[in-house]
Amino acid sequence: MIYFENASYGEEGFNTHVMSFTLCTAFANFLGRDFEFDFEVPSSSPPDFASKPELQDKFRILLNSKRSNVSDLLCTPSRRVPKVDRSSKGRLELQLVHSHFITTKELEDRFAGTMIWDSFSMGRHGHSREELNSFDLIEWTHTKLSTPAFFFFLPKREKTELLSTVHLNYLAEIERLAKQVASELGMFNAAHIRVGDFLKNYSADEYSINVERFREYAEANFADPSLPLVLASDGLEDKEIFRSIFPDTQLTFIDEFIFDNYSQRFRILPFTDFNVLTILDQLICSRAETFIGTFRSTFTGIIHRLRQERYSKKDLNFFPDGRVVKQIDENMKIVPDKAGFFDWNRYSALAPDHVSAAWLREWDHDLTALDI
Repeated sequence: MIYFENASYGEEGFNTHVMSFTLCTAFANFLGRDFEFDFEVPSSSPPDFASKPELQDKFRILLNSKRSNVSDLLCTPSRRVPKVDRSSKGRLELQLVHSHFITTKELEDRFAGTMIWDSFSMGRHGHSREELNSFDLIEWTHTKLSTPAFFFFLPKREKTELLSTVHLNYLAEIERLAKQVASELGMFNAAHIRVGDFLKNYSADEYSINVERFREYAEANFADPSLPLVLASDGLEDKEIFRSIFPDTQLTFIDEFIFDNYSQRFRILPFTDFNVLTILDQLICSRAETFIGTFRSTFTGIIHRLRQERYSKKDLNFFPDGRVVKQIDENMKIVPDKAGFFDWNRYSALAPDHVSAAWLREWDHDLTALDI
């Protein structure tokens, strides 16, 4: 059996819940065990714009609706059970998933102590399936975050099959509405730019909005800049900033577009809180011809994950804040600055340590495993 605490005891946002729940699900699938997922609490936190006087009426339902859990909205099959017996003496206690990775004894015997092992681990502790299965109960507490792609050291074919068991699929009603909205939009590019608390919380990590540099990056990376741009942001009250970044582009602010054109459809969904609007935004942005997001944002990370899972799109673009710009070349492209066996080994500024590599961004899934 497995006992797994939701990241940060469920006190962070919806996207961290999605990452934590699907990581636990993949871990349980890998071991063939049932699991208890603890501290699953409603995580919907409407952005500040929803309470602004000029927008409050439009988005009032986000503030007044019943709050949803990730398991209310996610349809990915899992081995979850309500409770597991935690009194077992044969128990392995682990913490901080970003400090561990999972493999098999065969791979451990073959690669432990080699450059390949060290390149994958980045200082993390490795655990084989055989070691883990010698315990009756595995307890993950004080878990924090890791993407499934960063967590499993497996041959590419086995890893691809395992990751496919936690592909993101949501309630059919939400998926249908997202498809309808995207169909009306036609061909489009998409972007996600965080403002609000991000500007404060990550200023020490060199996050800021450089209008000129963001504009240059968009011009260089949108393959067809004539397409309209669908924009997701927590800063609907900061439209002038976005218009200065994209001065000659038809902008569609996706949250307003949904509520201006699909309000009635939204209101009859099984849940109508901000989690659902988040999912709609992500599903729609994942369909874009080109998408540019915000480094460190789990909202962006889920869009990159959806684009890989559903459309095999690996344009892992980020607007060049002070940290990302260190990976930008003269053509305004994000490029590796070193060689490595795995994707995170190639970007000094974006993955200086295993904690950063674990969750600050998604990676090219094909470059997280070897053909062995």
